[in-house]
Order: sequence, then structure tokens, then C-alpha cells
Amino acid sequence: MPVGTEVAEEQADHIRQLRERGLPQTFIEGGIKGKAVGFGSGDAAGTIYKNYYGTPLVDPVDGRVPGDELDRLRELYVAPATHTALVDHLVKHGVAVLRGAPGSGRYTTALLAAQEAMDTAVVVLDAQAGVRRLVREEGGLQPSRGHVLEGDGTEWANELRQQMLIRLREATYRRSPLVIVVDDHVPVGSLTGHVVEHEVADRMRFQVLERHLTVLLADRLPDCRKLLEHERLREDLRGRRSVAEVAALAGQLVRRVTGGDDIDQIVQGLGAELRAKAVKLLGPPQKAGADGARRQEVSLWSRAFLLACVVLDGTTLSRVSRESHRLAELLHGVRSPSSVPEMPLFEESVQDWLGHSDVEFTDWAGNPVGARHPECLVRVSQRGLGEAVMEVLWHDHSGARGPLLEWLDSLVVRGEEDIRVSAAQTVGLLATLDWAYVHEELLVRWASDKGEHADRRRFAAAWALERAVADPLLASRVQRLLWRWSQRREFRACAQAAYGTRIGAKFPAEALSSLERIAGSGMKSVWAAVREIYAAGSRAQILARLADWSASSHHWLRDDAAKCLQGLSRFRGERAVTVFLKEPDPREHLLRLSRRVLLSSSRSHRQCGWNSMRLWVERAGDEPALDELVAEFFAELPEPGVEGDSLREQFLFYLRLWSHQLPDGETAAHIHFLMKEEWSK
Repeated sequence: MPVGTEVAEEQADHIRQLRERGLPQTFIEGGIKGKAVGFGSGDAAGTIYKNYYGTPLVDPVDGRVPGDELDRLRELYVAPATHTALVDHLVKHGVAVLRGAPGSGRYTTALLAAQEAMDTAVVVLDAQAGVRRLVREEGGLQPSRGHVLEGDGTEWANELRQQMLIRLREATYRRSPLVIVVDDHVPVGSLTGHVVEHEVADRMRFQVLERHLTVLLADRLPDCRKLLEHERLREDLRGRRSVAEVAALAGQLVRRVTGGDDIDQIVQGLGAELRAKAVKLLGPPQKAGADGARRQEVSLWSRAFLLACVVLDGTTLSRVSRESHRLAELLHGVRSPSSVPEMPLFEESVQDWLGHSDVEFTDWAGNPVGARHPECLVRVSQRGLGEAVMEVLWHDHSGARGPLLEWLDSLVVRGEEDIRVSAAQTVGLLATLDWAYVHEELLVRWASDKGEHADRRRFAAAWALERAVADPLLASRVQRLLWRWSQRREFRACAQAAYGTRIGAKFPAEALSSLERIAGSGMKSVWAAVREIYAAGSRAQILARLADWSASSHHWLRDDAAKCLQGLSRFRGERAVTVFLKEPDPREHLLRLSRRVLLSSSRSHRQCGWNSMRLWVERAGDEPALDELVAEFFAELPEPGVEGDSLREQFLFYLRLWSHQLPDGETAAHIHFLMKEEWSK
């Protein structure tokens, strides 16, 4: 393998570790604890259509929602005023456009209203197929069934017209009511008379929490009442953005209560206290008193230092201090410190700023050190406080949004790798607070940039989306955004990079299909993205797809298949491809891939194959019993015929060569012996 390739892959490994360090490490969904964005093995995860708490998980194809799922939803459901209006509209007109914000409970409302309007089963329609197919004969609507079609992120949602809905009304009236769910950014000017606005009153958040706790803690009603009467829980509830978040909070509380935790401790661990601390840290600016003296309040420079600590958590104090000055200048609206007459360079110090930051100092090993230590690293002292600071800043100090994004952009284009990753993931966090603003102001610009720093900005957009997709309210939106970007030339490189994060492990089938389309066009190799999806967990699916690519009529797909075989062979431990030598189906995919690469008409492809086989032989010397598995696999690669005979001779030649070249030549010699013994049977 060329030296340059090894260096590039080592850098990719380093960046992957930086990204994983900055991502949320755990999540709890359905009582299962696991990686926040690893999503299990990837192979078992499948494509998720909806993952809001308490909503059925339905694949994005036409499919009936199980009746027991609908019963469970209805048991936990608090009907908004929209519900009755939607049912009445469906009974009268047969088709309705339900418009509301993601996470507001609109999807559940659509399901249950469609069921009630027809008093029957509900079918979820394939979102990507659009609405035009529904007006055709056998278009997808099933008689005597309610239907739900979601338009978030689809092109057809913005193209809905009254004429189309009139035709749908003819197809649905009294036979198969249809609810088209769209987000609150879809224009409705041309849909007069067909739109039902989904609005949720503030009081509903407590009603949703009360209903969930009452149902889920039916055998612990005293604990349920104590939770609902707790004032701090009500404070925390006021900070929740959506019905979906409230439902997720209820699930978290139920698991803690059933686990035997004390009610007061449970409530104290919620976000209200963190937000209160963040509000205090981002307190009001300094103001002059009646006597002209300044009160001891938080200055602009202290705020900037706090924000720099949050974004650059884990970096050196000198770097945090330097970047905090740049941010302060942006927040003040100037570029030169000399133009700020009251800049407190000698009135304040880092020690003053630390009093408003709640941070601690450690060395690289995590041991506490003093601020003057030469390797002093700054770390936010309380887990979750950084996210709370950003949330309070974004919602309570809106004037800081633009300067903050400008500063984060500057970190992305001129910072080191760890700085770039931290800045990008902060943008991803901000996207979970205000998707539309961050998407329009930064993500689109980063993804389509063609300037000097285009590569850095594209990868930053990908890493930001990787952080944002951990929010269940944004998962489907990010999925559809990348699907659209993969169709457009100016965004395709960013989509490729984003699929090469843990987003690809969450949506492996879609990611690999998009990457296959990009690779087949010959525009750019996608093997680096495939490697990252493999590393994130979707290993068996990757091998199956690469085996298909290796037999493709497109040269570029075969080229990427060969590069991927070589690149993936570098992984060790649980990620090593040799792990699949013990599993029948993945082993078959690996067998087809290896055989086709080794027998390729391209010399460079064959070289990738032999480099991979050498890596396997090297590893066989370090892992017990692996040499026998490798020998058995190698012996099976040559098939009867002229090509098979030639491949046997090449294997014997390379194994003799490697027995002299490798530090552990005995392993290669032993595999050589085992293969000859196998072929002699």
C-alpha cells in the first residue's frame, strides 16, 4: 500500500476518534442503552421511517400500521384541537393536508384521525413516491383504509396544488381517507380549503406528560403524583420544545422510577437546573450604577470566554483564551481591539473570566492541574452544561447568533483537526435548536462551497449533520436532505462525506445506494465514505454491496470495490474483515469480492487484492487459529478452470515470497502447507 494512502487512512482514523469523542455517548430508547449514533450494528437497525417516542417504526414503503400499535398510541394520546378538525375534514372531503412543526405530534394525530374517520386500519404510504401516483389507477390507495403520507423533505411537498388535491379527493372520498403531513415551512397559499393547521397549546405539554406517567406508572400512582406535583419538573417542562420531547422525558422518568431511583434525585438530574446555571453564567451585561461605578456582572469578554470553553472543550487554555478574544470582537461588532475604548485588557483577567465559566483544568491524562501548567486543558466541569449554555444563548440572546456562526465558520477553515470537529459538531447542536436558521445560514453554504476552503467546509457540514441526526426530531429530515443533495452536482461531494459518517450506519441501504450512484458516475471515488460506514457498524451490508460492485459493468464501481477491500483489510479487532471468515453469509460475500478483485483485468485492482491477502496473512500470525481460517478461505478462492489454476499458482508464489518478507514468515509457510494439503484432497 502506498505510503500516502497509509498516512491518509491514519488521519481518517484520527478524525473518526475525534468525532466519536464529541458525539453524545449514550441514549436510551425503548429501555435499551447503546451508542447515541452508532444505532446498534447497523445491519440490524434497518432504515427508520419514524423514531419519535411512542410512534410506530414503519419502513418507508406502503405498509399497514399494526392495530396494537395504534391502540397503544391512542392509550397515550392527548388529542389537540386539531384532531377533531382533521377528522371532520376527512369525513367531509376525504383528503387533508396537515401542516405543523416536526415533533408536535402531527404524525400521531394523522394516524389516529385517519383511523377514526374510517374506523378501520391505517396504511402508511411510501413518501418518496409522491402524490402523483395516487391519482393513477392502482395508485396505492387501498379501499376502506385510512392513509397517511408524509411530505417532510420531499420535492413534491412544495409543489402541492389545489387541482391535485381535488383529483385525490375524487379517489379518496368515502372510501379511503388520506392525510398528507407536511412541515410548517411548506407554503399553503395554493391549497385553500384543504389545509388543517396543527397547533399545540402550551398547556398540552403537561397534559401529555400527565397521560404518559399515569398510564406507564399505573402500578406506582403515589410516585406518579409526586413527580407531577414537583415544581422543578414543571420548570424543566417549560424548556421542552415539543410534544415529542415531553413524551421522551416521560419515558426517561418512568425508567428511573421503575429502576428504584429517588424522585427528588431524578428531578434534580433533569435539564432545568442546568439551564438555570446557564442563564446565570450568561447573565446580564455590565451596567454603570448611579455613581458611575460598574456593578460586578458578567462582561461581554467573560461571556465570550465561556462560549469558547464550551465549543473548545478539552483544548488548551491558551487556545481557548485566544479564540475567546476573536469571538468577543465579533460579538462587539468590531474587528480591531484598538477601536474598543473600554476593552478591559487590564481591568479583567483570565481569572476573572474563569469565575463565570464553571470549568476545570486537567492535563492530557485527565489529572487536575493548575492554570499555569504548560499542558493545561480546559474542560467544562458538568456534563450537559455546554449544551445548556448553547441553548440559552440561542433562545435568549438572539443577537449573538450571527457572530457565533461566523466565529464557528472561522474555526472550521483555519483550525486544527480537533478544533474543526468541535466547531462543526457545535453547529450540529445548534441545528437541533433551530434547524431552519442553521440550515439556511451555514449548512447550505458549507455544503456547496467552491472556494479555497471548500473541502474543509464540506466535511464540516457532514460532521454537523452527524451530530444533528442524533436528535430524533431531525433524523428523517437529515435523511431526506442528503437524498436530495446526492442528486445535485454542487451538493454531491458533501452528501458523500455525510454518508461516510454514522449517518450512513443509521441509513445503510439508502447511503450505499446513493454512494453507488455517485461512484458509478465516475465523478469521485467513494471508498473513503464506505470505509467510514463499515467502521460505524454496517459491516455485513457493506461486504454484500461491495461484492455486487465487483461484478458491475461500471469500471469505477469495480475500482472502488477493489480499493475498499484493501482499505477494510487494515482494520483490526472486531472490525477486521477476517472476523467474517466464521460467518456463512458474510463469508460468501467476502469470497465473491476477493475472487473478482484477484481475477480482475485491471492490474491495479489485482494489486489491491494481493495487498489485502498479505494483510490477512500478517494478522494470522497474531491471532490464534486465524491461520487455518485464512488457509481454508484462500484454498476456496480458485474455481475450476484456467483462471482457477492460474490463481492457485499465484497464491503459492506470493505465500513463498511473504514467508521471506514478513517478520513472521512461519505463518505464511504454514498457510502455504495447509492450502496444498487442501488442494490435494
